[in-house]
Amino acid sequence: MSVYLNKAAADRANSIVNAEGFCEKNTTIKSFKKNRIARRKGRRKRQAEKLLSLPAAGGNGDVPQTSYVGPTPETKRKLRPDPLMLFGKKNILNSEQIWAFQRIRRAIKIITDGTGVRTSHFTGAPVQTSRFMAESESEYEIKIKDHYCDWMDRMTAERLQAGSILDIIIDEMSLSAVDRKWGKRKGWAKEHLQASLTLYSGFSHLINRIK
Repeated sequence: MSVYLNKAAADRANSIVNAEGFCEKNTTIKSFKKNRIARRKGRRKRQAEKLLSLPAAGGNGDVPQTSYVGPTPETKRKLRPDPLMLFGKKNILNSEQIWAFQRIRRAIKIITDGTGVRTSHFTGAPVQTSRFMAESESEYEIKIKDHYCDWMDRMTAERLQAGSILDIIIDEMSLSAVDRKWGKRKGWAKEHLQASLTLYSGFSHLINRIK
């Protein structure tokens, strides 16, 4: 009888041990699940904080707005003032030199019409494209071209660099930019421009200035 009682007691003891082990196992699983859920919540919170820290795309709800990148190069050229006007306002050029600047620019337009090459500004003269069918040249236009060619010959004789002048007239480079391009001291382009235009204005008796 005692044997059966001892066996029954042993079975109860084993069942208690197994139950406690099962409880410990369940507790471990529940703790793991809680930790995993906590980690997920932490990741979501960090992601939400990161999104909130980003700059807003715009005020139209979820529709992003295109950021302003500034004017195009073509628009910049149109908005840029005529350098000749700046030279006049700053008293860099006198009236004779301004007249010479305008006539050189006009000559370049006449020579390059139909070639696709053109300057950016033409006072009182429409800019023509490469599709323009040139009409017969007037006597005035022929004089303008001859005068320009004579001026180029004189520039060579006087050892003046015409390329730097064309950088200013055609490409509209600033005086300081021309100084750097040609590797000259500061102020060289200004003096060179003044001397070159004065040389051109010496031919003024050959051209009807009224036209």
